[in-house]
Amino acid sequence: MTQTFTNFDHQAPEITTRFCRFHIEQLIDNSITDFDLYVDVKSHLILYSGKGYKWTKSELDGLIRHGRNFFWMRSEDALKASLYEKMTRLPDVSKTLRPEDRMQTIQDIGATFTRYLYEGEITESVVRKAEQLAGNIVDCIEEDRGCIRSITGLAHHDLYTYLHSVRVSAYATAIAAQMGLSSRDDLKNIALGALFHDVGKSAVPLTIINKNGPLLEHEWKMMRSHPTEGLKKINDTVLHHVCREIVIHHHERLNGSGYPDSLTKDSLLQEVQIATLADIYDALTSSRSYQNKRTRFEALDFIKNKLLQTDVSVDAYKALIECLSQKAS
Repeated sequence: MTQTFTNFDHQAPEITTRFCRFHIEQLIDNSITDFDLYVDVKSHLILYSGKGYKWTKSELDGLIRHGRNFFWMRSEDALKASLYEKMTRLPDVSKTLRPEDRMQTIQDIGATFTRYLYEGEITESVVRKAEQLAGNIVDCIEEDRGCIRSITGLAHHDLYTYLHSVRVSAYATAIAAQMGLSSRDDLKNIALGALFHDVGKSAVPLTIINKNGPLLEHEWKMMRSHPTEGLKKINDTVLHHVCREIVIHHHERLNGSGYPDSLTKDSLLQEVQIATLADIYDALTSSRSYQNKRTRFEALDFIKNKLLQTDVSVDAYKALIECLSQKAS
């Protein structure tokens, strides 16, 4: 049904509070907007496109050709519109690159994606871009599992928050493939879950995340809340059950010593156990505010002697070693 707002005056003060302009040049060919856009027809605002509308170049060119340079949108949708524009303007990953070079590009795009992700709610535009990135990761892993060797530690710990999730996604996907999960949908769900696994940290101040020293009790409580906060953020999305399990339970441990639910091995999905190992491994091999990065060998040795069987899966650990032993093609 067409939605109309009557007695609309461009000069009325309410325009600055109820509606704002959205320029047509901000729309991208073959993209989908997840907010309503209106046109002004004889001082009436009429709904032109609703949530889920797909744009084509011919339509956009036609609108401009007929003198339509902008739409109106509700001011409350400004954040959705901003995220839509940022997500659709992130570059695509060239399939002509070798998998190891492509993985480097995915890391860069993924870091920017995560920074945008931390700015607000998870919109359909965000999920679509995450699905695209997850697909890029799966493509690389299917072509060459050894491409994860091109992932290197960070020189500046401040970047860790934004690069971490995409790297965990790559490691988890490679481990899963090495363990025999061959379904593209299964691999993509693991990749997606890992991309979103730390999204709840957007509710935690960076001063706490990057604190150089032990956390105080109230800071630790806030940090431990991020899996629950993350599940809240993705609750209204179409993300698969596996993705949700990774978000809420990636800090659980096989012996029940993890959080937030103190689950044991028998209650944890294999995909969650894989993501947990990937999360720990990337943390150990990255420079962070409170620790120097370890080499691959040092990280694997630490996991073997301190965490194997009690915290992380033996099968996933063996698969990670096998992936890292393969030379990138």
